[in-house]
Parts: sequence; C-alpha cells; structure tokens
Amino acid sequence: MTVFHLNKLPKEKRIQMIGEFYDMVDSLKDRNEVRLFFKSLLSADEIASLMRRIEIAMLLSSGQKYEDIIKTMKVGRDKISSVHKALLQDDSGYAIIVERLIENRKKWVEKVKKDKK
Repeated sequence: MTVFHLNKLPKEKRIQMIGEFYDMVDSLKDRNEVRLFFKSLLSADEIASLMRRIEIAMLLSSGQKYEDIIKTMKVGRDKISSVHKALLQDDSGYAIIVERLIENRKKWVEKVKKDKK
C-alpha cells in the first residue's frame, strides 16, 4: 500500500488541498453532518484518540498535574507533553476548543440544575 505524504506534493497543490479540507469542514451545517463526516472519515479508535487529546488539553487548562492526568486518562507523559506544547502555542486550536468546551459544560451544568428544580 502506498503511503500518502502531503509534503511531497507541489506547494500549490498542497495549499489547495489543505484549504479545501478546511472549507469542507467549515461547510458542515449542523452537529449531525459533523458526526456523519467524522464517522465516515475516521475509525472509532481515531475519534477516541482525538477526544482523549482534547480532554488532556481540558485537564491541563484546568491546572491538573501530569501525574494526575496519567492516572485519570491512562496516557503516557509523552502524549500529555505533546498536547501541552500545542496548547501553549499562540495559534493553538486546543485553546479555542477548550474555551468553547468550558462554556458548553457550564451551560450543561446550568441546564441540569434548572431541570432538577
């Protein structure tokens, strides 16, 4: 099986393909379309891996120590370090998603509290 290497493509083609991928993701209209897209594109294990990295970013952002994350998430120090480095970048996509997840979780907690009344 031939392995695809994006960096082996001419720069113009590489930029086009990356741009089209981002545009494609941006064109998804709702949660169901996002779910169907990722379900078709990625295996369950790949989705789980992405989810785990996002949760690691959440835990790091909340001040959790590496040792606690290792115990909680059953991941290695290298995985946490990789996410941590990405989280610290100025253009970190993790920072964007962590902020939105915190907002969503707060809304969910408020909704649960309201529903209990």
